[in-house]
Amino acid sequence: MESNTSPSNRKIYFLLSNTYTLLTRAIGAYTRAPYGHVSIAFDEDLDEMFSFGRRRPRNPFIGGFVREGVDHGTF
Repeated sequence: MESNTSPSNRKIYFLLSNTYTLLTRAIGAYTRAPYGHVSIAFDEDLDEMFSFGRRRPRNPFIGGFVREGVDHGTF
C-alpha cells in the first residue's frame, strides 16, 4: 500500500476565528485584528485541530496547547 503523504504532498491548515470571549475582545481592541484565535490542522476535514488556549474553559489563567475539533473545543 502506497502512502500519498510524502513531504511535498503534506498540507497545513490554519483556522482563524473570533471566539467573542472577554480575552479575545481585549486582544482585538489592542490589535484591531478581526480574529484573535488560530487553530492548526493537518487534515482538510479539520477533524483534529490544535491551538494554544484555555485548558479549563472557565479559567483563563490556565493555558497550554489544547486539542480542538470542529464540533468540540471551539466556540
